Amino acid sequence: MDYYKLEMMKIRFTTYFWTICAIFVSILGIGMLFLFMVSVPTKMGISTEEVGQFANWNGLLTLVTALSFALFGVLAGVLAGKIIITEYNGKGAVVLLSYPVNRKRIVKIKCLIVCGITTTSVFICNSILMGLMFATAKIFNLTLEILGGYFMVKVLITSALISLLSASVGMISTLIGWKMRSVTATTISSVIIVCLLTNFLVVSPSRIILIVFSVGVVFLVIANIMYHILANSINKMEV
Repeated sequence: MDYYKLEMMKIRFTTYFWTICAIFVSILGIGMLFLFMVSVPTKMGISTEEVGQFANWNGLLTLVTALSFALFGVLAGVLAGKIIITEYNGKGAVVLLSYPVNRKRIVKIKCLIVCGITTTSVFICNSILMGLMFATAKIFNLTLEILGGYFMVKVLITSALISLLSASVGMISTLIGWKMRSVTATTISSVIIVCLLTNFLVVSPSRIILIVFSVGVVFLVIANIMYHILANSINKMEV
């Protein structure tokens, strides 16, 4: 636990906190824009098919979830680059490798910090975003269709799944960056991954949970494999 606290003390949480706030505000702005855009045709008697797939709550949930995944997935890559790649490639590597503790444990702590910050941020932000949009719709009497019951439960489940998927992107991009010994490569790889996956996530808003779950399981397995490869590689490093 002392090593965990030591690693936490190295992180400038203020920087990441404001970054998370900026992401939250950005997604909220886009979400609110779509909320009012799709509600106007509905009030005028235009069918939801003419507006598009985001003309109901399932569609808006898919939109917000996809944006959260894209932005926080990249943030996970940036975090991993700073917390893992930078330290093991810089002068701090000598200190890290000389700790009187198993090297894999230090790597595990660092990865847990990256995953912990990512999953917590995504779950809280995504849930609050949808809550604010739902409250706004009630206040302004905006009527959007809910496809299926228990919508808020669906929001929480989707937020939990997308948080794990975002963390998985961070772990996968970490190994890519480690192999190339580059923080930039870590960030770029996370951008490429989220760009490819985001388009897939919005294919069917009515099946958002199934899609995120299916993709999440695959990427969790890949991320777990990547983590073990990374840990073994660092464990064999020379001081």
